[in-house]
Amino acid sequence: MKIFKLLPKTALLIALTFSMISNLFAQSAEEGKTLFQANCTSCHAINEKVVGPALKDVHKRREEAWLVKWIKNSQKLIASGDAVAVLVYKENNESPMTAFENLSDNQIKSIIAYVKVESETAAPAKIAEIPTTVAAGGGNSNDFSSAINWLLVVIGLLLVGVIRYVFLILNRISDIQGKPAVNWNSINSILMIVFLVVGLGATVWEFMVHGKLTYFNEGPASEHGVEYDNMFMITLAITGVVFIITQVLLFWYGFKYKSDGKRKALYYPDNHKLELWWTAVPAVVLTVLVIRGLITWSHMTAKTEPSTRNVEIFAYQFGWNARYAGADNKLGKHDFRQVGKVNALGVDTADANAYDDIIVNELHLEVNQPVEFAFRAKDVIHSAYFPHFRAQMNVVPGLPTRFHFTPTVTTSEMREKKKDATFDYILLCNKICGGAHYRMKMKVVIDTKEDFQKWLKSQPVLVSGKSNSAAVALK
Repeated sequence: MKIFKLLPKTALLIALTFSMISNLFAQSAEEGKTLFQANCTSCHAINEKVVGPALKDVHKRREEAWLVKWIKNSQKLIASGDAVAVLVYKENNESPMTAFENLSDNQIKSIIAYVKVESETAAPAKIAEIPTTVAAGGGNSNDFSSAINWLLVVIGLLLVGVIRYVFLILNRISDIQGKPAVNWNSINSILMIVFLVVGLGATVWEFMVHGKLTYFNEGPASEHGVEYDNMFMITLAITGVVFIITQVLLFWYGFKYKSDGKRKALYYPDNHKLELWWTAVPAVVLTVLVIRGLITWSHMTAKTEPSTRNVEIFAYQFGWNARYAGADNKLGKHDFRQVGKVNALGVDTADANAYDDIIVNELHLEVNQPVEFAFRAKDVIHSAYFPHFRAQMNVVPGLPTRFHFTPTVTTSEMREKKKDATFDYILLCNKICGGAHYRMKMKVVIDTKEDFQKWLKSQPVLVSGKSNSAAVALK
């Protein structure tokens, strides 16, 4: 009897345990999704090959413990003589995989859990296509569309043939009459006006419709971005006015001074006063614009204040890493020869300044806090492009580059402004750096001071268990 009394409690305990395990796995997979998007999407996808192989069912092909070691540092595993690691390395053309020693074992297991969930997600059932018959008595709609396309091709070829024969006939008439059968000068002059009206109309339409899709439509999110946008709009206005004037004059003169056999062309060799004006005015305008640009650029590349936060951006095919200076606000030394051996960025762990450095795959910045970026590249030339902050810098292997700016709009504020809860700032590569260039991006989050400090404290330091005696907290 006691057993029967215990059955409901036992069943409830089992149900609660199963629910907790399910929730834990779901949370793990959800965390894995975030980590996968931040670390893996530049080289991998679930169902298709990108740079690396497709990851679908990778958990079935390899043991979890092996996958953890491989993701942490594949080169180390290969160097140990692991037969599977060596085989995978050779199967992928000996392309080294980026080491992720900054990720914990649990984080890597979360990524594996996410891959497992995505691999086992059944593809939506394909809806059976219902044939659509045509009035002529049957046939599939796709076949009908194909037939229409071929018919259009045939009609186009016939039109080309007809036009060719029309021109041949006109040429024969011209030969018989001894004069042109068609006044092409008049026709071309009219086409000049048509082209002018249509072209300028299309230009206005392009600005009105697609201008809303540009980054300039939402305003800058950095301190210098206001000056940048101002220079851009002034340049656009000046060149736009010149463009319209020159195009109108070009096509109008083509229309007005068409050859009719009555007007004699005038030869106007030179006019020194006119040449002086159209050389001096553009030179002065361009000089002013260039000087303004140089002033803004010099501010972005000038020596920074000690309180400016130091962040290193590391580019590789096809992703980004960010390294934050710790409490001492000093980045540790690096050695390009150690990239992928000691850690993914080749940071010198023997340097005391590197102990408290933080390596991440998602860039967080503090609003209204100046930040200086130092850029390094592992393989080819990349270009770090922050479109919302109006900043860009080439990232060159062996040639460190840098600039600084101050973000002024938090991510949450920009989401409210755009009325888009999914909006995120991004760092893009603006150089065509290889086959997966289009996937090379990193999420950028602009936090309040409190949120940034909370996030920064939650990140593990590069060398745990050691401290930098020279570290001082930033104010």
